[in-house]
This record gives sequence, structure tokens and C-alpha cells, in this order.
Amino acid sequence: MKNYRPSTKTVVVGLVLMVVGILCWGIMAPLKENPHFFFLFPLGLLLLCLGGLELTITALVTMHKNDLAFRQNEKAKKAAEEKNKTK
Repeated sequence: MKNYRPSTKTVVVGLVLMVVGILCWGIMAPLKENPHFFFLFPLGLLLLCLGGLELTITALVTMHKNDLAFRQNEKAKKAAEEKNKTK
């Protein structure tokens, strides 16, 4: 049975988005009195959520592929057992 793994590229992109989002919050925290840097708060939140969403979708797609491969493998085993049983 083939085991599928999540794409390294999508995992790295998701993690980078999350780190950039946290950095936006870290930059905005000491400068919260200055209204010119207020855009960093929603931008950081958006990037953090997008990174988490990308990681979640990647995990779900990988899990679905593994489940389909497992079911196909089990179906082939059952068919082989039935074939051996009828002989």
C-alpha cells in the first residue's frame, strides 16, 4: 500500500504565513499608539489564519488519499481471499 505524505512546499508555505502573521503582531505590539501601523494587526491575523487553513487543508487531502489507498488495498485483499476460497 502506498502511503501519501503532505507536500513539503505547501507545509512550508503554511508555516511561513503563520510566522509572518505572528511577526506582524510582534511589530505592532510596541507601536500600538501610532495609528499608522494599525494595519499590521488585521494583516497579521489574516496571514495567521490563512497559514493555518492551508495546513489544515493539506492534512485533510493527505488523509483522504491515504484512506482511499487503504480501502483499495483492503478491497484487493478481500477479492484475493474470495478467489482463493472458491478454488
